Order: sequence, then structure tokens, then C-alpha cells
Amino acid sequence: MLYLASSSTSRANLLKEAGINFEQIFFNYDENIKEESPYLYAQKVVLEKQKQFFAKHSNFESVLFADSIVCIENQILTKPKNDDEALKMLNMQSGRSISVISAMILILKNKKIINLSKGDLVLDHFDNDDMLNYIDSKLYQNKAGGVMSEGFHKKYIKKIIGNQSTILGLNIEILKAFYDENN
Repeated sequence: MLYLASSSTSRANLLKEAGINFEQIFFNYDENIKEESPYLYAQKVVLEKQKQFFAKHSNFESVLFADSIVCIENQILTKPKNDDEALKMLNMQSGRSISVISAMILILKNKKIINLSKGDLVLDHFDNDDMLNYIDSKLYQNKAGGVMSEGFHKKYIKKIIGNQSTILGLNIEILKAFYDENN
């Protein structure tokens, strides 16, 4: 069985849809990482998650760690802390191209897979009232950059470059290439 060390409902749904037998372990991580490069930031966060998890749970095998960030021209957008921050991030995204960088570490009995994937969304301009309703709904919470490609953002996506699963927070295609429940 695979253990998903993440509280992300999007990642859990991706694993369910892929038919992967897993158990989700909710764990609070300190994601306070200082890094200017979006790629290094995503890698450092997922490595820190692995370190913090195994400091408390040393006897697990087959564990999946993942993290995603949103960036616009190398400016990192993490999870908005409040409505004002969410509004600022959404205004930055409106009518632009944004990148979602998803990092994962898959720890198996005899191997460790580290992956960094990128997907891009080319977005139309957001309707202001729609944006304010989205913020009022609080659905942006716990979403990198406040991005909800399966929800609010869906109607504004003009083009997706890369895998949809990467944009949702986990490159499921890469995971399936390396994870075999029988090993």
C-alpha cells in the first residue's frame, strides 16, 4: 500500500482515479522555505516534508510526498493566507500565463524517485464579480496561488501545456511509471 503524506484532496483524488490503493496521512509541515527559484523552492519544500515526516514516523515504506507552487515569470505564489492575499494573487493571474510546478518524492523499499514537473495554464481575464465570489467561498484556501483548475479557474483556461495531473498537484503518469503495488 502507498502512503500519501499530504492533506491535499486533489492528490488523493488523482490517486483514486488512477486506481492506486493508498492511505492518506495528514501531517502539518513547516513550509517556510527561503528560495528565489521556483524549481528549487518546490524541491526544497518536498525534501523538507520528507525530513519532517520521517522524524516522526520512521517505520513507513512506500510513502509519497508532494508539493506544488504556482509562479508567474519566476515569482512564486504559495498558498494565500487570507482573502486580501488571494485577491492579489488572482489579479496577478488574470489574463496571463501561469506555471504550476509540482515536486514529488516516492520512497519505496529499494528505491527513491524524485520528480519535478511543470504545467502551464494560459488564462483569460477573470470576471471581477466571479473572482470575489470565489474568494468569499474560501475554496482558494490550501491551494497554491489560490489556483483551482478544476473549479474557479476551469472556465478561464484557454490552453493547458503539460499534464493536467501536474496542474492538480501530482504528475500521476510519472508516479504510475515507477510505483507497482506488488513491489
